[in-house]
Amino acid sequence: MSSVRALAVLSVLLLVTGCPRKQEASPAPPPDSGPAQRAEVEPDDRPEQSMAVGESTDVAASLSSTPARPDEDWYLLFGDSPRAVDVTVSGIAGTVLLLEAYDETRTRLSAVTAEGEGQPVRFPNLTVRGKLLLRVSAARKGGGGAYTLAVRYGEPRPGMELEPNDRHADATELQPQNDVWTVQGLYGSPGDEDHFRIVLETAPDAGPAEAAVADAGTGSTAAAPPPPPEPPRAEGFPTQPPPLGGARAEVDAGTVAPEPPRVTLRIEVSGVAGVRPEVQVLSEAEAVLFTTRGTEGQPLSQRNVAVRATDRVIDVVVKSAWTGTGKEARRVFDAEHPYTLTVSREAAGANAEYEPNDDLAHATPLPLDGYREGFLTPKTDVDYYVVRPPQPSLVRFELSGVEKLDLQLSVVEPGAKPGTDKVLQRSNDGAVKEPERLNSVACAKECFVKVEGALRKVDGKWVREFENPDQPYRLTARAIPDDGSEEREPNDTVDKASPLTLGRPVRGTVYPKKDVDYFRLDLSERPVKTALKATLIGILKVDVALFLYQQAEDGSLSLVQTSDRGKGDAAEVIRYAADPGVYVFKVQDSKNRESNFQDSYQLTVEEDAQ
Repeated sequence: MSSVRALAVLSVLLLVTGCPRKQEASPAPPPDSGPAQRAEVEPDDRPEQSMAVGESTDVAASLSSTPARPDEDWYLLFGDSPRAVDVTVSGIAGTVLLLEAYDETRTRLSAVTAEGEGQPVRFPNLTVRGKLLLRVSAARKGGGGAYTLAVRYGEPRPGMELEPNDRHADATELQPQNDVWTVQGLYGSPGDEDHFRIVLETAPDAGPAEAAVADAGTGSTAAAPPPPPEPPRAEGFPTQPPPLGGARAEVDAGTVAPEPPRVTLRIEVSGVAGVRPEVQVLSEAEAVLFTTRGTEGQPLSQRNVAVRATDRVIDVVVKSAWTGTGKEARRVFDAEHPYTLTVSREAAGANAEYEPNDDLAHATPLPLDGYREGFLTPKTDVDYYVVRPPQPSLVRFELSGVEKLDLQLSVVEPGAKPGTDKVLQRSNDGAVKEPERLNSVACAKECFVKVEGALRKVDGKWVREFENPDQPYRLTARAIPDDGSEEREPNDTVDKASPLTLGRPVRGTVYPKKDVDYFRLDLSERPVKTALKATLIGILKVDVALFLYQQAEDGSLSLVQTSDRGKGDAAEVIRYAADPGVYVFKVQDSKNRESNFQDSYQLTVEEDAQ
């Protein structure tokens, strides 16, 4: 019996020791009580009377509507370490609210006005470092009533702008990662401006002159790698006919004054629905170096934004641009969805275009026997370039093709007033991805060319439909002395006719399509008739035609003879006994539908020995 009792006791002990103990339940977390609820403490109509709010709080307050002295309420936000704060003031019926942020010296840092009566105002992403004062008031006299001030504290988000940053002095400084600066920001209100400070050190893509300026006083230089070698060039511009006599001298570009050193940047802003982005680049003195605007809801990408190498500090400013017109004009904002700003150095270096260059006053210098690389973005972008040869020259421009773009190249003459510029010559022979060229452009001191996308008709409207922010075009310029052996473009009108000398051949090209070349021969000083023989050596692909006119004293022309029987490179010949006077020769494609940029015709007018 005793053994049975002992066995039972042992079984109970095994059950007690072998079974796990039941764990005690952990205490439930205290319920979230939400933001503190407080009432406004009057008086608070001066900064020194401001109501301190150091935690997430809803403040029930009111503005008195005394017309004589508008009421204002001051609040103090504070923290030992940087804190992110979202501040909202609920709307007051019949009142347009004004919310402002001040520092301890009572300097206004930022302000936002409600979009209309009864509408709330908000600072969605203030950063409190130490102390920050808020002022709530009516934007117009006579407004007032009850409102709620909602303050929500949180932790700063890494990579986010630090508001308020509406001024250069309060700009959010960006730190580079491999020469790339990135930050996020909000279009917090219609008038919100976000300033970002970028400190540019010596540019790695700087040329020798640029590096010398950037590194003055540091004892170091950073030279750009030499440009890729160019293929050997044939004498003259076209390939045929053969050279006239000895070798031709190239224009010496070494005597041209050096260009001021620049640093080129790429600026990108991601899209936010409904918002049209606007970007400015300011110098440290807050001078505007560049401005561009994008499309509503679309990302903005601007290439080759040029700043001077001496500008070590710049501000990139992001804000919402105006949309609509008249009473419908407004600046859309979005305090919930951030944009991303990315700034990086361009790889093109000394060969990059300099934005802004969308008018003649800001044309990018184009080196002779050199090139520039540029981008057409946004779609409406226009790039101007200027060539300044050291002596009267003929310049050949070549523009490479770009994916998705139908490019257009023009020679432009400055007008007497801004906006009155005149296009003298235009090339748009190529289609999408195909190059454009202009031959033998006469350039005495300086000449301007314009690169842009060609217009296309879409839904009954002429528009520039595409852009390409990723692939650059290349514009090159090559010059030879203007010694009379080449036509001088543009010469498509009588008053711009290239001069002719008896017995001296002159060459030209039928390019672009429908090109017409006029040449002027002055026989006014001849005492008697002159027997003329004009020989036009043709070119491949184009059936050239030759016309001879006599010009009257009033400038009118009368056709004397024509020769257009030849085909291709067959010669055209005119013989004529010319009375003393002025004569004009015209060369063109007989069918007015072909062109040839590569091969040149040759026109020789001489006294006929027969």
